[in-house]
Amino acid sequence: MTVQAIMSTDLVTIEPTVKVKEAVRIMHEHRVGNLPVVAQDGGFVGLFGIRQAIRLMLPKAAQIESGLRDLSFMPDELGELYYRLSKVGERPVSDFLEEDDRLLRCKRSTPLPEVLELLHESVNTSLPVLVVDEDSARLIGMVSRSDVLEKLVMKVFAPRCTVNPPTSRR
Repeated sequence: MTVQAIMSTDLVTIEPTVKVKEAVRIMHEHRVGNLPVVAQDGGFVGLFGIRQAIRLMLPKAAQIESGLRDLSFMPDELGELYYRLSKVGERPVSDFLEEDDRLLRCKRSTPLPEVLELLHESVNTSLPVLVVDEDSARLIGMVSRSDVLEKLVMKVFAPRCTVNPPTSRR
């Protein structure tokens, strides 16, 4: 069995020019954690997700690779976080896509055990499923940890799980 059996194909995608504030609104509206970014010609550009949005709220010193780990000095007022996010809200998502070397991908023919390993290794909660030819990659679906839970795990455990009401003790 391959990823094609469990991947989602009804996707919400955005173009690289979409502003961060609009991308965050779309993620909230559609209840998704990652938005595939696709160029007008259909080529896959990358992922923008809640992980990137959260990172944008951190102080610059915490955003760099070996940055600060102790953020106890950072103000914890919502206003400060709103301010950080609003500063980047007008910028395009293309400025903040997941770094290419960290973005794991798969093909429709990727076997499920390999997909499970990729999802386990990934910093993201989902993987783009791509058709790759000589000079481009086209998005055909996404597979998420939720897809695994919904389409595999629940098929095994849900029928067996029954909740028995507590018996009354008299």
